[in-house]
Amino acid sequence: MRGTHLLKRRLLAADPGKAGILENGCDFLQKLFNADILDIFTTPSGFIYAAKEIIDGNKEVVAFFDYDKSGDKFKRIPVSKYISAKYGENGFAFAKQLGDFVTCNIHTINDNTNIAAYDNGTLKVFDNNGIISNTVQVKYKNFPAVSPEPNGRDLWMAVPEANAVINYSLKYDRIEFRIGSDKDKTFAHPTGLSIYDNRLYVCNASSFKIRIVGLETYNISDYRIFNEPVFKYIRTRDTEYVMLRSGFYIL
Repeated sequence: MRGTHLLKRRLLAADPGKAGILENGCDFLQKLFNADILDIFTTPSGFIYAAKEIIDGNKEVVAFFDYDKSGDKFKRIPVSKYISAKYGENGFAFAKQLGDFVTCNIHTINDNTNIAAYDNGTLKVFDNNGIISNTVQVKYKNFPAVSPEPNGRDLWMAVPEANAVINYSLKYDRIEFRIGSDKDKTFAHPTGLSIYDNRLYVCNASSFKIRIVGLETYNISDYRIFNEPVFKYIRTRDTEYVMLRSGFYIL
């Protein structure tokens, strides 16, 4: 999502010329900002994100922001607060080991196993002291698997170029099974996964849909349909957020 970094909130009507929801009974999306987002994750009060900014005319930097929903306020934060919020107690050890500590998703698998996942399919496995014990490359049909979401000891991952999501065993370093393929229309360039209430939410950039996979029955249904590509869906408390091509919104 490239463009000027805007902290001004706007309401956009859902019509063919603007960002909106077509088939969920809502007339408006509440736009929070537009930015070249590198990372975003929820906090108890809202979310924290990292974004590219251009300063002094042509110098590119990474800036960090905290959004507090209760006061509807954004504030710039130092990198130290971002690292602590993302990685926890030993955050600086993690950041040092990883090198690129911004463009990865972080997940805890069990009490002493964590992963950092990158968009090229790389998973770095590290303990609570920040020591990397293993690095694996997860691919399906030679395409990288991205956006992992833990489900027990396994990971659900999206494979955008294969129109599929896979269930990957970190323990055995193998794909257990998949849903979707490049020959059907179950998913269309799935890019972002999230799990809430034992349901897998799959953001599809090409079909403009968020689809749900029930993790008990594996039934698949539409959750939201937009009129532009959707890349990420996150939730905190009673608030849902979605990343569309035109910006970051509250549903």
